Amino acid sequence: MNSFPVLHFLLLLLGLQAPQVQGRSLLTYPPQQNFKMISEIIDILNSSPSPAEETLDPNETNTLLNTTLLRPNLNAFLNATKYFYSNESLIWKNLKEFLPLLPTPTPMGEPISIGNNWSDFQKKLKKYLETLDNFLNFKNNH
Repeated sequence: MNSFPVLHFLLLLLGLQAPQVQGRSLLTYPPQQNFKMISEIIDILNSSPSPAEETLDPNETNTLLNTTLLRPNLNAFLNATKYFYSNESLIWKNLKEFLPLLPTPTPMGEPISIGNNWSDFQKKLKKYLETLDNFLNFKNNH
């Protein structure tokens, strides 16, 4: 029996499936791993003394909740981490792990601005992690 037609059929099936996986990350973590990495960051943020909880400006909150800005905001937090930690810190390492999991849509607005101020970094990162967690949970459930 000749297996040549079977091979062509399999290649055809693979070719039809390829466009469906383009743009999707091959690197995924189970939801509990995402939660663990986020929890580790929050534990570090909560272990440092912080001033009385200030509320975020409504524009900053909208920027942090905007899912089209997930990746640009993550880049802003990765860059801001260097003010407080080295690139070997657990916060930086965990944040970096989320890059391949985020889409690269056209951003609708400017990413969050983070100064060299620990309390500003702390409160904005906490809000961002809530948004990131919600996004990853939604993505894993659908």
